[in-house]
Amino acid sequence: MTRNTKHVIEITKKHNLILKEDTMQFNESGLDFQVVFAQDESGTEWTLRLPRRKDVMPRTKVEKQALDLVNQYVEHFQAPNWIIYTDELIAYRKLDGVPAGTIDHNIGNYVWEIDINNVPESFHKSLGRVLAELHSISSDKAAELDIVVHTPEEARASMKKRMEAVRAKFGVGEILWNRWQAWINEDEMWPKKTGLIHGDVHAGHTMIDIDANVTGLIDWTEAKVTDISNDFVFNYKAFGEEGLEALIFAYKEAGGYYWPKMKEHIIELGAAYPVSIAEFALVSGVKEYEQMAKEALGLISS
Repeated sequence: MTRNTKHVIEITKKHNLILKEDTMQFNESGLDFQVVFAQDESGTEWTLRLPRRKDVMPRTKVEKQALDLVNQYVEHFQAPNWIIYTDELIAYRKLDGVPAGTIDHNIGNYVWEIDINNVPESFHKSLGRVLAELHSISSDKAAELDIVVHTPEEARASMKKRMEAVRAKFGVGEILWNRWQAWINEDEMWPKKTGLIHGDVHAGHTMIDIDANVTGLIDWTEAKVTDISNDFVFNYKAFGEEGLEALIFAYKEAGGYYWPKMKEHIIELGAAYPVSIAEFALVSGVKEYEQMAKEALGLISS
């Protein structure tokens, strides 16, 4: 569901948040939420998230718990602090900085705030620090909440199970399936530790300052304790092997968990992205995503 200015103002008024209409900016790039940026009467900037479908809000309970946990323990980056949290509205004071990139559906790609052909060292370095701090939050604290907590063995078994479920539902091209199996079965590839991950690190969720330092992460829908490699995949897809190596180096320097085949593992995890597309196609029931899933799984040509 997409709402216009009038609808949004009606909803926020119910929660005693009075917005200045002429400051409202709409961001339609999110699949689950319509996002609105606006100022209240005192000039404070807010981020509003309005659910597009009914299936979205129940899943935010875990996100809220994850954010409360992150806000309690991290010192060097910002995460949203949900001041309003109801079935029709999530609202928090806007984080510092701007997203590193925003999806433009007309071009089917990101409009970037950084030079992606010459990514500033500060971006990789600061993101490495952010991820190292996030992944070091105690898993025991997460286990006290409703957050999914995987041991290394469970993370691996979960991926295997997800692959098999997608294969049963859609099928998987032979070459891709063989690649997945080789990865799943190689012990040295897999981390011996798990950590609390953001789970959906991409340019649109990564806030940066004017010097391309990462200052915060938004949209924590996928937060859980599992394979930390999930938080590195976008960097590899966006900036290639060189970008991935720079991020891993910064992460390791900042005290993040490292193992010898970390880079190779992340690359193979990236090759498993069709699993997520297929899962989303099933949850959303949108034909367009079913088509995308079949293409990504190597079942039909694009």
